[in-house]
Amino acid sequence: MLNPELNNDIVTVTQLQIALSAGGSSIQSQLSNLSLKADTKTPTGLYELLEVTLEQFLENALYWTHLLGSSETFESREAAEAVFERLSLQERGKFSAETLSNVEGIITQADQPAVIQDRGEAAYVVITLLLGTAHDSPLFSQIDTISAMKTALSQLRSLSSDYLLVFELLWSPQAQTDTLSVQDMATYYGNMKAIA
Repeated sequence: MLNPELNNDIVTVTQLQIALSAGGSSIQSQLSNLSLKADTKTPTGLYELLEVTLEQFLENALYWTHLLGSSETFESREAAEAVFERLSLQERGKFSAETLSNVEGIITQADQPAVIQDRGEAAYVVITLLLGTAHDSPLFSQIDTISAMKTALSQLRSLSSDYLLVFELLWSPQAQTDTLSVQDMATYYGNMKAIA
């Protein structure tokens, strides 16, 4: 029997953001390795990238410092696509430099900045997941607690691969030698909820 959610134009756009304390985590190099290996040309490859990214999120939960999550449903694919693109451009606009991308199997790498920053307590990395799925209703309500984020990540881990329409993994800064300061967080990610 055909699933009505998979055969209509309703799309749910979901954004999850987690800031991590960069001091104890090697998440940037892990995400770079995952992105380089991912087959982003195929739905299966995108789904596998989502799965391993969710695992990395949960494995690094001790380092979480800020959270943000939203999920919104749109009646048409065009409306959902416009919102997805806006969110993607908005996040990419916060990058000091995009040193790695893997879009539809095309990998682009630029030289990483030679800046070595002091990785003290006020050093952060922000990771953003953007998803478009075939769900007819939002995946969750606003996220502002650790338990709510873990629940949302668990929901995404149980997502059926045929529901995933589009997925982007973004992190800032991308270079392992670079981090965001307290001031950067306030300037670019002031809407995130501090949890640590």
